[in-house]
Amino acid sequence: MRRLAPVQPRTMVEQAAEAVVLAAARGAFLPGDRLVEAEIARDLGISRVPVREALRLLESQGIVVSTPYKGMRLMQVTNRGVAELTRVRAALEALAVKEIAAAGGGEQRLAAARRAAAVYQQSLLDGDQAATVAADVALHGEICRASGNAVLHALWLGLARQLAVIWSLGQGVRPGPAIVAEHHELLDCLARADAAGALAALERHLAWHEAFDFEGAIAARRSQRR
Repeated sequence: MRRLAPVQPRTMVEQAAEAVVLAAARGAFLPGDRLVEAEIARDLGISRVPVREALRLLESQGIVVSTPYKGMRLMQVTNRGVAELTRVRAALEALAVKEIAAAGGGEQRLAAARRAAAVYQQSLLDGDQAATVAADVALHGEICRASGNAVLHALWLGLARQLAVIWSLGQGVRPGPAIVAEHHELLDCLARADAAGALAALERHLAWHEAFDFEGAIAARRSQRR
């Protein structure tokens, strides 16, 4: 008897999962929308099996919610839920900032984060909302990776796709150049190992979540569909 099940290729499942998240980042799916397995498989040009597995994967990450007799739906987003998630995300990134500074900072440590910042800036010029959200997620993920704390980075990755769905709702609310400047300020402070400056920059960068009405943004987008 086998002690372990044979390993199955997961690439197509991951690609399908990422496609759903990117569609949400573009606004094709809104929080609470039903995700129909057959329709997603048809749009992606693949069979329903990897799509089914992708939706199960997203369910395990909190992106998709399965309700009896109602099927799979994209996660609900509430102002309270965003506030709770933001506090956890901010705590993780603040710890990353402190550990990067304690390790001496330096541009080499932040090279991947700098590249993500450049991709973010270019995506704004291209007007590609999904790419902008993906680059923003990548940038903050790379900051957590640069901490050298694998547990911290893994915890942040567990939140990343939820953050992508949430951040997509706030696209266009703040001027792109201001966000780019905040990214550079944060990374410059980290490169100098300036923990206090980086923590202050991070706090300013996240402050918009507190004033933004995510529930109102969802209602407005839903009304535009009609």
